Amino acid sequence: MAYSAAHSSRFSASAPLPTTPLARRDSARTAAHPSLQQQLFGPSAAGPSAPPSIIDRPLAKTRGAEVAMGAWAFMFAEIVAYSQSRVDSVSDLEARLSSLGYDAGQRLLPLLLLRNTQASGIKEPKREHRLIPILQFIHTQVYRYCFGRAADGLERSVEEENEYMITLNQPPLTQFISVPKDMSQLSCEAYTAGIVEGVLDGLDVPARVTAHTVPTDAFPQRTVILIKLDQKVMDREEALGK
Repeated sequence: MAYSAAHSSRFSASAPLPTTPLARRDSARTAAHPSLQQQLFGPSAAGPSAPPSIIDRPLAKTRGAEVAMGAWAFMFAEIVAYSQSRVDSVSDLEARLSSLGYDAGQRLLPLLLLRNTQASGIKEPKREHRLIPILQFIHTQVYRYCFGRAADGLERSVEEENEYMITLNQPPLTQFISVPKDMSQLSCEAYTAGIVEGVLDGLDVPARVTAHTVPTDAFPQRTVILIKLDQKVMDREEALGK
C-alpha cells in the first residue's frame, strides 16, 4: 500500500512509509527532472529558502539592484525600433520617446524622494522649492540612478534667463544606436528629456524639455538637454529670493 505525500507528516521518521517500485521511480524522476515552473522560477515561494519577491524587497536597498548598462541600452534600442515602426515622422518619434520618458520620470521621483527620506532619518524632510537645488538634484541623483553617473554639466543660458542646460558628453543609452542618414535630425535622447520633464513636473516646476545633439571633436555624441522653464517658475523664484 502506498501513502500520498500529504499523509507523510502524520508519521514519525522512525517509521518510514512503505513505497511501491512505481512510487520510487516517480520520486526519482521528479528529483532528476524538475518541473518547468521550477526551472523558470526556482523553488516555490512557500519554501524556506525562496528569495523574497520584488514586492517584499526594501525600497531603500540598492545593492544588487542595478541593471547592466548593456542590457539597458539593448532594451532602449528595442524601444526606439518599436516606436519608429508606429510613427510617420522624426518629430512624432521624438514625441513618443519623450512621452515614455515622462512616465518613467514621474515614477522615478517618488522612489528617490523616499530613499532620501529614509537615508536622512528625518520624519518630515523639508521639500525643496528653489530652482538651483532642484536642477542639481536632477543633474546628480536622477542621472546617477538612471545612468550610473552624474551629468557632465549644468549651466544657464546666456541668452534666456529661463533656460538651463544639462550636458552629457557620452550618452550611454544612445552610443550604440546608429541613426539613418534620412533621420539625421533625430535625437533618441528625447527619452532622457522626457525623464527630466517628468521629474520637474512632479516637483511643481513646469517646463518644456528637449534634447539636442551638439557634437564636438572629442565627443561626437554630446547631448544637451534644454530646459525652458514656465514663467510662473521664474516669478516664484524671484519671490523666494526676496
